[in-house]
Amino acid sequence: MNRTFKYALTAALSALLIVPALAQDNFPDVPESHWAYKELARMKAEGLLVGYPDGLFRGGRPASRYELAVAVHAAWANLKGITDGLKAQIDDLMNKMANAPTKADLDNLRAAIDALQAEVNRIKTEDIAALRRMMDEFRAELTKIGADVDQMKKDLDAMRGDVAWLKQHALPFDVSGDLNLWMGAGYANRSTTSDFGTTVDGRPTGVRRGAGGTGAGGMADLTILHEAALKIVSNNSSGPTFKATFVFGNMLGSAATGFGATGGSGPFIDQSNVHTGSPFAEGNESFYFQDFSVNFDTSIMGLGFNAELGRVGYKVSPYIFQRPDTTPYFANSRWDDGMWRFDGGNLGFKFGGAKLNLFGGRTSGHTTMGGGNTEIWNMTAGAAGHPFTAGTSPMGFGRNQTGPATGTGLMQIDQMLGASLSVPLSNTGSLSLAYLWLASNNTANPGSAFLPGATRTANAVSVYGGDLKFNFGNIDVQAGYAKSDVMGGSHAIVNKNNAAMYGQLGYSAMNWGISGGYRRIEPQFGAPGDWGRIGTWWNPTDIKGFYADAHFDLTKELRLMANAGFYQGTGTNMTGNVGNSGAILATNDRVNHFNIGIGYKMGANHSLLLGYEGVMWDLKSGNVGIGKPREQWFNIGWGFDLNARTNLNVLWQISDYDSKGVTSFNPFGGTATRARGGFITSQLTVRF
Repeated sequence: MNRTFKYALTAALSALLIVPALAQDNFPDVPESHWAYKELARMKAEGLLVGYPDGLFRGGRPASRYELAVAVHAAWANLKGITDGLKAQIDDLMNKMANAPTKADLDNLRAAIDALQAEVNRIKTEDIAALRRMMDEFRAELTKIGADVDQMKKDLDAMRGDVAWLKQHALPFDVSGDLNLWMGAGYANRSTTSDFGTTVDGRPTGVRRGAGGTGAGGMADLTILHEAALKIVSNNSSGPTFKATFVFGNMLGSAATGFGATGGSGPFIDQSNVHTGSPFAEGNESFYFQDFSVNFDTSIMGLGFNAELGRVGYKVSPYIFQRPDTTPYFANSRWDDGMWRFDGGNLGFKFGGAKLNLFGGRTSGHTTMGGGNTEIWNMTAGAAGHPFTAGTSPMGFGRNQTGPATGTGLMQIDQMLGASLSVPLSNTGSLSLAYLWLASNNTANPGSAFLPGATRTANAVSVYGGDLKFNFGNIDVQAGYAKSDVMGGSHAIVNKNNAAMYGQLGYSAMNWGISGGYRRIEPQFGAPGDWGRIGTWWNPTDIKGFYADAHFDLTKELRLMANAGFYQGTGTNMTGNVGNSGAILATNDRVNHFNIGIGYKMGANHSLLLGYEGVMWDLKSGNVGIGKPREQWFNIGWGFDLNARTNLNVLWQISDYDSKGVTSFNPFGGTATRARGGFITSQLTVRF
């Protein structure tokens, strides 16, 4: 260990031997009549030379050879002085490393290594070589001012060797990471056995620990979570590169207690599903690899391509292939990047401006280690039936749960193959096309109630579609189409009423922007995507209507934000089953969704957010009930940047959910019609 410390410390401090902190602008008056003058200008820009106190070589006349000799000698003396001055520091720290290093010693070492990494890439051995040539050029003048030219050249040769050693022995990879501490606690407005608050992902707040979900209490569900990640990325300029992200914490998994319609409780549980009805609790300590892959360029039969193999991540678009961001109270780039992780590979081919990606591998079996064996990215796809089923509201991903299902859900995906093609259209647009084959190890029965004829067995989902984008200055145009066919082998079982389409137009100006569009999502659509939520209804289907989003900056510190959606049922009649418990939304069933917010930057490091979210239902057909259920949340958020790498965020959310007597909208699938309470969360993030 001591030898390792010594090598690392010596490398870090060696950077200071050859790079004095004298960087300034180029000399404004250095003539270019001699090769050495050009070298002077470049070396001054690198911080190796200084001029007169005013930064010049004086007036419009060329600098004399004596003045240049003085400058060369000054540069050497500066470097030599730093060398001599650091010897004592090196010896002192080496003595400390000989014993057990203190935290301060390690912090000093870390700071020195950080400085080395920032400087070593810009150090050029040719700078030292240029200074050596200039010594030969001005040998006579240097001798006259008493300089030992031969010794100066020896010192520079040693410095050049140090630079070469640093470049040769620099770490071949970069290390970074983050640490997250999260706290959540809820309360209910009434201390009854079933009246809790609710989050936007349908989780009850204020549930007493150990009560089996039968008692409400103030802050009784206090949950403390933590997670740390260490990311290693190779930085070699040629040959294969690698990256790996190792994660440790208690944010995944679930506890054994039961509650509500779905049962169980736990932290965020996994990175891809909404866990409606599950109270918050700590998970088991566990660890896993988020990424673990090798990247390299190669070719086959003269066709070059890039390959990434291992545990890789990939996404296409929200309506086709994108992992949902299912943690509305926790922000983290690993969790929220939209990438589906799978063990396999991604091959990238370029044809001019076009790019083709072929990707595939195992999508299941990625479990945590050391506690719980939780599936981290549980991918589900396909739909046969309807999202509205009495007793399972809020809807969440109710149709897309793990494993075989009858009538309402399909199916866990275990392996896949996919292709995506991106083609530029002139200089302003692009067209993206994709096709995916998603297969399950288990078979599922869509249910004869939603299919003509006999019951059939499904074991795969075929997803395909595309997106079109254009940008004309401040105007942005987008459109897309996607379809998900439930397959039994090579035969389509569900291939009707299973498409999604949208069109959108946006405009942005200096201090404001607005966009709006229309979308239609049919009831049998079930791609593994992330196209948003309406209150507690995630990835909604069987809707059509208009949506809009806008923001306006009143000042540099104050921003107003609003978005809204105005939807109605598609009126799709699936095999004549209107009126059953799994009935459809009719065209006279409507839902309006609003988000309004005010963001205020209180200072250089502080920000405040006030927000309101409301969902207003108007159910008239009777297919899922008659009434006007209402979902509301009021938000107060505060953010504080402790420094460039440390952030603290606090949120207080007040909930008011009322089914208004529509049984299928009762929260958590019970008899209670209201969910009133609150949820307080905080998140501290440190990046290194």
